[in-house]
Amino acid sequence: MNKTPQIDLSLAQIEQLFTHCQAWEERYRQLLLLAKQLQAMPEQYKEPQTLVQGCESEVWLHQQEQQLYLDSNARIIKGLIVIVLACYQAQPQNAQTVFKKTLESLGLAHHLSDSRNNGIRAIWQKIEQLS
Repeated sequence: MNKTPQIDLSLAQIEQLFTHCQAWEERYRQLLLLAKQLQAMPEQYKEPQTLVQGCESEVWLHQQEQQLYLDSNARIIKGLIVIVLACYQAQPQNAQTVFKKTLESLGLAHHLSDSRNNGIRAIWQKIEQLS
């Protein structure tokens, strides 16, 4: 079953996209390109009750019939959402741990602002509440 219908990339494919990135600017650009891979969340799921509290930008999270939907109005967050969804799809039970390790291996972990990290934590908390 496809638990994340918004992405067509696996975690391995995402990791491959970052293999040739040397500088932070290249990683940042790849994250922006990754954001373009996120298929839009159905508009009917973008309701006030699906907004994730604790995010600076707007982030919507909806789960229906064991399918997870995420979207944001911020491009960097959309790129991170693609990684979140790929981790969730790869290992739903350990997705948050896999996500943290993936950010480290992609060279992104130390470059995210505190507010982005707080937003990502809020997304994971909401996912845990729905699971």
